[in-house]
Amino acid sequence: MENGKRDVRYQDQHDSIYASLDLIPNWMVYGHLSLLNDCQKDEKQRLKKFHLLMRDLAKRFTGKRDLDAVGWFLKQEGIWNGKRFHFHFGLTNDNLATTSPEIVCRYLNKQWDKIGKSTCEIVPWNSSETPLGIWYLTQNEKHPLHHSRYFHGEFCHWKMSTLLHARIMEISNQNENYETKN
Repeated sequence: MENGKRDVRYQDQHDSIYASLDLIPNWMVYGHLSLLNDCQKDEKQRLKKFHLLMRDLAKRFTGKRDLDAVGWFLKQEGIWNGKRFHFHFGLTNDNLATTSPEIVCRYLNKQWDKIGKSTCEIVPWNSSETPLGIWYLTQNEKHPLHHSRYFHGEFCHWKMSTLLHARIMEISNQNENYETKN
């Protein structure tokens, strides 16, 4: 990033949600979750596992077992005949500010071992690499993806929590109000 401007040469290779996620200043955790064979054919089952992970996280750190008590963005990758289904996700520190990224990562790793029974990589978000993290979460596939009842996007299957959506709207409105005044 030079002079506060993003490199737009590859913007057509990303879902339009990139611009909204790029507004979020408080990313906390980045993760990759693999899925076992029994989840490869059932999108609903895959999503239930991720939702359980987020509910467990919310219960542990907010006291509420609410899927939307934390700010998360989820990307599903994979195709029916080829690339295995797996998830990439980002978490904000909304409602998690009283803990550290390292503690959240340890907790999520332990929980995914129980829920997903498969490998994962969950690490603190590196703020110096935010453009790369957002780039990866919103990168389009080369060919249209299968129709999904749960995920948005024809070339990039994604979903976000209500809390993250509200945060994006809040930041957008603040930016719009600032631009109107100036």
